[in-house]
Amino acid sequence: MNDVPTSYSPAENASGVRNDTVSGTDTAPSVAIVILTWENYDEIVECLNSIQSITYPNYRVIIVDNGSEDGSIERLQSEYEWCEFVLNEENEGFARGNNAGISYALDSGADYVLLLNDDTIVSEDFLEPLVDAMETYDSVAAVGGVNLYADSGEIHNAGYTFHPWIAAKGELYREPKSSEPYPVDYVQSCLILLNPEFLDEIGLLNESYFLGMEDVDLAWKARKKGWKVLTAPDSRIRHRIGETATRSPFSSYHKIRNKLQFGAENLSLPCRIPLYLSLIAETLYLFLWWSVTGGFNKIRTTVLGAYDHFRDAEFRDYDRLTN
Repeated sequence: MNDVPTSYSPAENASGVRNDTVSGTDTAPSVAIVILTWENYDEIVECLNSIQSITYPNYRVIIVDNGSEDGSIERLQSEYEWCEFVLNEENEGFARGNNAGISYALDSGADYVLLLNDDTIVSEDFLEPLVDAMETYDSVAAVGGVNLYADSGEIHNAGYTFHPWIAAKGELYREPKSSEPYPVDYVQSCLILLNPEFLDEIGLLNESYFLGMEDVDLAWKARKKGWKVLTAPDSRIRHRIGETATRSPFSSYHKIRNKLQFGAENLSLPCRIPLYLSLIAETLYLFLWWSVTGGFNKIRTTVLGAYDHFRDAEFRDYDRLTN
C-alpha cells in the first residue's frame, strides 16, 4: 500500500504504484451497503433499482428502517427479498440509525461498510473506485466520491474543506482536485466507504448528532489520529440535495446544536472562543434576515437548539419543532 500524496497535483498523485483494481475479481472485498430510510418508499426504490445494475462483484444491501409507520418497510421487504433488513422501533436519527446497520454489517463479516443515502441514484461503476482507494493507500478511514445534482447532473461537491473556527463551516470542492484519490477534510455521509479497522479504533458515528455533522466529526477525529479521508473522483452518484429541508426550522435547530456540540467535544476552550464569536455573528445576521422574511419559527428553533445544547437535553422531535 502507498501513502496518499499530500499535494493535489495529478502528476504526484499518479506517481504511486497502484494495486490491481478490484473490479471483476473473485477476491474483491465484501462491501455491505447500508441504506437508512424513513417513510421514503419512492426514492429508495429508485436507489435500489440503480444498485441492481452495479458492476462490483461482491456486495450486499442492508436496509435500516427508522421506525416507518406508513407501510413502506413492509412493501420493501416483500419486493426486495435480496436485501437484508434491520428494523429500528422508532426514528433514531441519522447517526444512531445508521449505527444499527453498521454494527449488523460488521458482526456479519463485511470487509467494508458503505453508507448510502436513500435519495441517491448510483452509477454502475461507482463502487470500484471507492474500494480501490481504500485498498491502495495506507491508513484510510473513509472514502467518498463526487456527488452530482440528481436533475442536472452537475457537480454539487467533490469533498470538503472545513473551517472549525469560522462558524464551523464546510467549503465545497466544486470540481475534483485530481484525477487520482486526494485528501479532503471530510466527505458527506450520503456516500462514504468506512474502514472497519478505523471504526474499531474510533467508534461508530457520533450519536450526539441527530441529523448532520456526524461526517465532519468522524473525519475530524480520524485525521487527529493519523487516518486519511479521501475523495475518489471516479466514483459518482446523483443525489437529491435537500435544499428545502436544509432551510427548515427542524434543520435550524440541529445546525446550531451540532456546531456547538462539535466545539464542545473537539476544541479546547481557547479555540472555542473564535467559534462562538463567529457563530454569534452568523446567527445575528440570520435572525435579521428571518425577521425580514418571516422566518420567525427558524429564530425560535435556533434559540431552542442552543438552549438544549447547553443543558444537554434530549433532542426535540420533528412535530415539536415545526408546529
